Amino acid sequence: MVDIVPFNGMRFNEELSGPIAELIAPPYDVIRPDMQEELYARNPHNIVRLILGKQFDDDHESNNRYTRSARDFMNWQSAGILKEDAEPSFYVYSQEYTFNGQSNNRIGFFARVRLEDFATGNICPHEFTLAKAKQDRAQLIRACRANFSPVFGLFSDPQGTIDSQLEEIMNQPPLNEVDEDSVIHRMWRVGDPDILRYLSENFRDKKVYIADGHHRYETSLAYHKEHGAEVPDSDHVLMFLTNLDAQSLAIYPIHRQLKCPQPFKRDSFIEQLKPYFNVEPLPEGQTADQLVERLETAGKEGITFCVYLGTGQALLLKLKDIESVVPFMGEDAEDLKVLDVYQLHTLVLREILGIDTRKPEHQQYITYNVRTVESMANVDAGTFDLVIFMNATGMNQVRELAERGIRLPQKATYFYPKLLSGLVINRFKP
Repeated sequence: MVDIVPFNGMRFNEELSGPIAELIAPPYDVIRPDMQEELYARNPHNIVRLILGKQFDDDHESNNRYTRSARDFMNWQSAGILKEDAEPSFYVYSQEYTFNGQSNNRIGFFARVRLEDFATGNICPHEFTLAKAKQDRAQLIRACRANFSPVFGLFSDPQGTIDSQLEEIMNQPPLNEVDEDSVIHRMWRVGDPDILRYLSENFRDKKVYIADGHHRYETSLAYHKEHGAEVPDSDHVLMFLTNLDAQSLAIYPIHRQLKCPQPFKRDSFIEQLKPYFNVEPLPEGQTADQLVERLETAGKEGITFCVYLGTGQALLLKLKDIESVVPFMGEDAEDLKVLDVYQLHTLVLREILGIDTRKPEHQQYITYNVRTVESMANVDAGTFDLVIFMNATGMNQVRELAERGIRLPQKATYFYPKLLSGLVINRFKP
């Protein structure tokens, strides 16, 4: 049983803070340094100051990005810039966007979801997490005692009964409407006791699958286990819940930019690939769109990757025999061997390039990027030795493996569009 409850959401008071468009930000883990600077410049109360504050050379234990976030959070409340809604509520959230040339409108709602161990089988993760990222989020939650950004959760509703209820609410004028990066974000507050009860009761027989925000969930759970006696209200976490059976749910692949531990030798790398892959050199000078289209077409026939080596050189890799990789895999080989991302991390990254992403010290050799054009430019500039393009992991695969307690390698999926931070905050009550 999944326990979801309404909450007194804390929101920006735009009369004092400025317009919401100046205050929101994407999730912390996609904010690049140049984007952080731009968000800081938008408004002195932009949420980036809470979720990903700047770091300085003279930071120390009592003055750092986390203590500054806590100070700003407290000051904004005292000044009335952030105000808590008087009544417990759910918050309907829609994202209107275009994906692969088709218009979509993903809908769901923000709620507080009771934290529980994954072992209970009610909350299902689908990816491994990174120790460094968890440490960072843990320091933030300890300092601020709040959830500034939601965990992205999925639930199954094939008949769309919950979606129908949410769509009725969306006929009313929204609290907020923001056009951010070609996505229209809208939010409505739901305070009707009958609707609140209906939504809560309809989740009692459901599972929730974490699409994004594994680090936030795990650090929230750890915080509650550590501090629950003094902060009992930390027993729930802020989540966005949306229907995985809806047509508007899209997954992007996340490509792997690699800087190898040893000097990268192209010819040797290609020779090491050949026992396992049919290696097809692609015509030089292919655009990012051409490479992705070729990759998607080939991927319909089996596990396929595209390697970009710089200066217009690209290779298409088609796995010869899926069983040939099994000896390199762990105990979940039979379940995971069908996944492109598992084959990639096991065979190409770990065995051939010597990059084991399960080891924290090896994270320095890999960077994840959803942007194909930018990734190619980074290789051309010498920032990375190569980039490996992937096809997207299927939603059905994610769901099936999550239900069985099997996790994918980190950054196996990219659910588009990302959720905004700053629309509503879950503050732990004293």
